[in-house]
Amino acid sequence: MHLRTTFFLTLAAVALVLSGVVFAGFSLHKQEVTQQERTRLNTSAETVAHDIDTRLGEKQATVSLWATNDDIAAHGAPAQRSALATFRSQTAFEGVSVVAANGTMVAIDSAGLSAEQRAELIGTDFSTRPYVQEALDGKQYISAPFEAESGNFIVTISAPIRQHGNVVGTLNGAFHLTATNFFESSTTLLPPEQALTVRSADDTRLYSDPPPSGERFTATAPVDQTGWTVTVAVDRAAVAQPIRRASSYQFGALALTLFAVAVLGIWASRLTIRQIDELVAGFDALESGNYGTTVDLGTTTEWQRISHRFSELAATLDRRTSQMLVFNRVFRHNLRNDMSVILLSAERILDTEDVPEPVERSAERIQARAESFMEMSEHARTIQNELWSGNPTGIDRIDATRAIDEIAETLRDEYPEAAIETDLGEAVPVYAARVLFPLVTELGRNALEHNDLPASDRSVTLRVSCQTDTAAITVADNGPGIPDLETELLAGTRDETPTSHGNGLGLWLVKWLVDSLGGEISIATGTQRGTAITITLPGAEATEERA
Repeated sequence: MHLRTTFFLTLAAVALVLSGVVFAGFSLHKQEVTQQERTRLNTSAETVAHDIDTRLGEKQATVSLWATNDDIAAHGAPAQRSALATFRSQTAFEGVSVVAANGTMVAIDSAGLSAEQRAELIGTDFSTRPYVQEALDGKQYISAPFEAESGNFIVTISAPIRQHGNVVGTLNGAFHLTATNFFESSTTLLPPEQALTVRSADDTRLYSDPPPSGERFTATAPVDQTGWTVTVAVDRAAVAQPIRRASSYQFGALALTLFAVAVLGIWASRLTIRQIDELVAGFDALESGNYGTTVDLGTTTEWQRISHRFSELAATLDRRTSQMLVFNRVFRHNLRNDMSVILLSAERILDTEDVPEPVERSAERIQARAESFMEMSEHARTIQNELWSGNPTGIDRIDATRAIDEIAETLRDEYPEAAIETDLGEAVPVYAARVLFPLVTELGRNALEHNDLPASDRSVTLRVSCQTDTAAITVADNGPGIPDLETELLAGTRDETPTSHGNGLGLWLVKWLVDSLGGEISIATGTQRGTAITITLPGAEATEERA
């Protein structure tokens, strides 16, 4: 991946992470604000429920206290009626009555009650009323709210009337929940934005201020003595406002941060990536053999130092390459001339009749050694032509199968007595036009020339196979095998040293050519005889994708 792509992907990742952090912060803040509001609502609901429960308990205590008044127990007496009137005038109850132990009403005092209505109620059987039954059983009781004709909800609180330890009746106080502003006093405990709703145990709405509408956050709490449900609600808009304000700050900070990241990216791109691209282009030029290349990477101290060192490297490579080319040309020229003289002299000796056998053997060794030197010269010329050409892999796409078939024909012409076989499949395209021929030819020649069998028994098999994105070329022989040292040097598992080195340039030529193609070498030796050298090269498609 290119540095520019990596750099901008990194910037994009940083921007994404920052956006995620801001979004996560916004979500956490939103959750925190929402949770805080729910906590406030729960607290408010519990406070109102406790307040209602406390005031109901006070009313219950009031009725119980008055039930101990002796005048209240004087059924039908004027003192009883006077006590009821005093009870109603001194308490917040709108009505009060006394029911005897037999369940009949004996006295009643209520606002707006006429004499005729009072007369009708006196003597009426109320024994089936729950509040009467509970009080006659000696219990204090708060009735469920019931709706009067006026629309007001009325609650009755009853307490037993006792004389000498016996229940002789019930005192029943009634008060209006709406008319007495019973719930309004609880709303003073709430913030202005919170609304109160109270429902009875049977889900009848007793109070609502203001009536619920729209989407709200709510919290509920029970009134312990009655089973009523207190609900406190707040409009979501009231909660959304601080969230929007905080989010605007967060997104503003994000925009500023992203702008700073973008500016940093542009600055870094102009300051770094452009220079790196120019430096890479300079190295590409050096690799192609253009040693006069120079680069100007900017005015900063570090880039000036790199530019200067690059120019020094280019000059050094140019100087050393020129020296090596001159040395190689002069050395090979002199070597070939000298070896030609030696070969000619050896041939003349061998062509002379009646040459002593020791002299003839010496002439043959001289001739063989001279031919070996000539072969080494050819290897050196190949190395110079192929490895120092600036682009050893070439730019030509070639069918490896067809090339190996042609190489096999060349080897058959050079070694007519040996068995040169091929194992070829479909076309295998590779980018190695100039290098493949000398590479595989050298392996084949090396396998045949170093085989200790008679010439007619020597064999070499050239095989080509195609993998997913590689091409494998195998040269297999029936020779004695390659020495361990040569194998390690060829496979690259050992570096050459003054005491550990190969005997010729042939295998070095193979290794360098394979390295120049970006390939790999593997060597397999048979249990008795034979060696298989496999060269794995990048396929044409993989090379094109890399390019």
